[in-house]
Amino acid sequence: MGTDDLFSKRKQERQKRVSKELKTRAEKWLIVCEGAETEPNYFEQLLIYANSKSHKKIKYTIKGTGRNTESLVSSIDSYFVFVDDLKIKEDIPYGKIFAVFDKDSFKKRQFNNAIHTAMKKGYVPIWSNECIELWFLLHFDLLSSNVTRNIYFKKLSKIFGHEYQKSENHFSMLNTEVNLKTAIQNANKLFCESQHISSYADRAPCTTVFRLIEEIEEYIGAKLS
Repeated sequence: MGTDDLFSKRKQERQKRVSKELKTRAEKWLIVCEGAETEPNYFEQLLIYANSKSHKKIKYTIKGTGRNTESLVSSIDSYFVFVDDLKIKEDIPYGKIFAVFDKDSFKKRQFNNAIHTAMKKGYVPIWSNECIELWFLLHFDLLSSNVTRNIYFKKLSKIFGHEYQKSENHFSMLNTEVNLKTAIQNANKLFCESQHISSYADRAPCTTVFRLIEEIEEYIGAKLS
């Protein structure tokens, strides 16, 4: 084999390795939730459902920080330190990293900074103002009033017929194709109607969970609703 042929063969092998790595990277997602229970459980079930809808599967890691709101409020940077640490532990980089957090008790500046920080780092911010329970409610009705999370809990309790619990399997309780489609439409409407507001903290009620659904549908090539 001549020098040129050997060079060409090595180039082809290197291109195959790079292509395989990029494919593996694209298939692997990291979803890091500020909450320790409600959000990780919901997104776990969502991705299991998504993978059942297509032959193209998403490989994923979902982590909750385990920190309570009070400790996060004292330092929003600690959340991104947690995300960054998870990111660098992988030999092959994640294709997508989603940073999931709620407005809840964060100060306006902290919440806005969290969204800007996520985007600056190349993470996809999936935020809810005031909390992810807004996304749950949007499966049933369009809520356009800015209310507290306690009101969300009361409304969900009425819908479910029992006191709302953050530890429940919310995906199975919420999910039908009709309900999910309703949630996406309602969330999209709230998002579009508040786009003229420059401060994310003032865009309430609003949630971008629907954007994760869009990312999933685009990747697997199938509709979830």
